[in-house]
Amino acid sequence: MVSKEIELIKKIHARADDSCYAAILKAWDIDDPLYSEENLKKKQDIIHLLRGKEHLSEDEIASKMHLSLYTVKKHIKQYDHFWNRYWNPESIDESMYDRLYPTSSFLKKCEELSLSGAEDTYFSLNSFWRRNKAGIDVRHINAFVLDFDFYKLPQYANMSPAEFYQRKIQRLLPMLPTGIVDSGRGLYVLYAFDHCSYHMQKLYKAVQLWFYQKFKSYGMDRSALNLTQVIRVPGTLNTKSLNEVTVLEFNDTAYKIHDFAKLLPYTQQEVKKYKVAKLKGNKVKKSDHSACKMKRKPYFEEFLDDMKKLIVLRNRSQVYEGYRETLLYLVRERAVWSGYSINESVQLALECNQMMHWPLSQQEVEKQCRPSFGRQKTSIDTIIDKLSINATEQLELKILRRKWLKKSMYSKKKQKHPLMNITKKQLQILQRRTAVCELKNKKHLKNADIAAALDVDKSTVTRDLKYIKDHPSEFVIVLKKYMDELEEHRHGRIFCRHTTYDQQKQLLEWLKRGYTALDFLVREIGVAKN
Repeated sequence: MVSKEIELIKKIHARADDSCYAAILKAWDIDDPLYSEENLKKKQDIIHLLRGKEHLSEDEIASKMHLSLYTVKKHIKQYDHFWNRYWNPESIDESMYDRLYPTSSFLKKCEELSLSGAEDTYFSLNSFWRRNKAGIDVRHINAFVLDFDFYKLPQYANMSPAEFYQRKIQRLLPMLPTGIVDSGRGLYVLYAFDHCSYHMQKLYKAVQLWFYQKFKSYGMDRSALNLTQVIRVPGTLNTKSLNEVTVLEFNDTAYKIHDFAKLLPYTQQEVKKYKVAKLKGNKVKKSDHSACKMKRKPYFEEFLDDMKKLIVLRNRSQVYEGYRETLLYLVRERAVWSGYSINESVQLALECNQMMHWPLSQQEVEKQCRPSFGRQKTSIDTIIDKLSINATEQLELKILRRKWLKKSMYSKKKQKHPLMNITKKQLQILQRRTAVCELKNKKHLKNADIAAALDVDKSTVTRDLKYIKDHPSEFVIVLKKYMDELEEHRHGRIFCRHTTYDQQKQLLEWLKRGYTALDFLVREIGVAKN
């Protein structure tokens, strides 16, 4: 009798044939038949002829060893792969990689790994047209997964996956799921359907985003919405929690991708009308793409600074897993979009990688964090979702902020002081200029000493003195106006109720300095008070 674990995997890949390939990701042993003693000896001989003293070409090697040119190239590629995985001393997790199998072999291998209880083993939901697990190589789309990392949220941390599903998720699902899987720590909700062509990617992603918007408050992982997504093989062991991956529920559903389109807020006709109107209204002129890219570079520097700052924040909070590959991928993607070359993007990613407490290997940065060909930049909101950047972290960053947070911060900047009709920023500038005027003209300090006393840059002091010298009358009028407003309120209840003791002390100190600066401007320079 076939177990539920194997049934679920077979259901996902039910309509795929042996012209498709599916991936299994795990830490493989080196007893691969491709690297048997005989095959390895042949590979070493080829490499010796290619890169040794003789330095023969591939055609000459094929002729000398009585092999086809294709076979020689294949052996060279396999040898380099073997070196990177097992012999390279710089490689950290050298045995964890993808193997792609034809569908029938893939299902047998999954069953074997499930029955043997293999550790940390994953399989791909979708199929590929060749032995390469990449988004551009997807051939058939078979299923999507809602990956809930609910254990990261304090309110759900004490729940088991089964309890979390029954109490929180089950009632909210719009359609009966094909499978519910306990991943050992989190929860997978799987929807399988008759595999559709890769041409349906936009609909597939739109449906996934609809689910994400609905369930993101329950800990749904934004980074698990990829076409190349892998999940743990049911029946295997999750070594992080030492729990077995089990199927909690299996339903023999018969969905098609179009069944999920009904969940989207717009009909197919409305989408077509919108596309036509957009094409008519936005006829973009052809421009020099290289010039456009050069204009993007200055904006990338602020983006890179935010990524580095985020790494520092995560290091402080001791978050070392779950974001490294995504962050470096996004750095490389934005770098290429901004006009940097592939090699430059790798160097920028390596620079960020070295800041992490547990950095990836150089090979992982180059291969696993490589963006797809011709990919556009990811939006700021999507980056925040993928990296799970909370509001506290966003306050420390410049670019990676939600729009509502930017508006909130902007409104706070524009908020008037409770005692004077002036913003806090304007009051801060007025207080600084008053202090600069007093320290320069009454205490006769140098600009560098004034800057040190006020904890500002020397150039700021120079600009303030230039403003006072060029606009003495205007400065006196503004200073006297707000000093009079403060004098009016300093003995009233508003002054005590709406300001803290430290703010009161600061304002009274400014008032004292203001009279000194005002006296100097009137007596020495001859500026009228009114």
